[in-house]
Amino acid sequence: MTIKDLIGCLQAELLTGSADTQVCGCYAGDLLSDVLASAKPDVLWITIQVHRNVVSVASMKDISTVLITRGRKLDSQTIAEAEQSGVTVLSTPLSSYEAAGKLWETGLR
Repeated sequence: MTIKDLIGCLQAELLTGSADTQVCGCYAGDLLSDVLASAKPDVLWITIQVHRNVVSVASMKDISTVLITRGRKLDSQTIAEAEQSGVTVLSTPLSSYEAAGKLWETGLR
């Protein structure tokens, strides 16, 4: 499934990367150590975190896409780091719970 397929249902804004990025699953979590221990590569990671360590963790775990919830946005330096690392980042006004539910409805597991 591509990010392009998900942008409408998530009311999401593409902050970095490509809407053609493929995701093959989903992981929701805000505790970075949990993401490091449990997330799989090429998933869409749902979080409310907006600091630069999000990009670092995504890069280390080969997480292709990060969805920031509650309308939060990355600062310009973190956006530049995400672009350099090849991490696609989206922002949605939805809560993490609402976003996860909508992703479940699309068949993304």
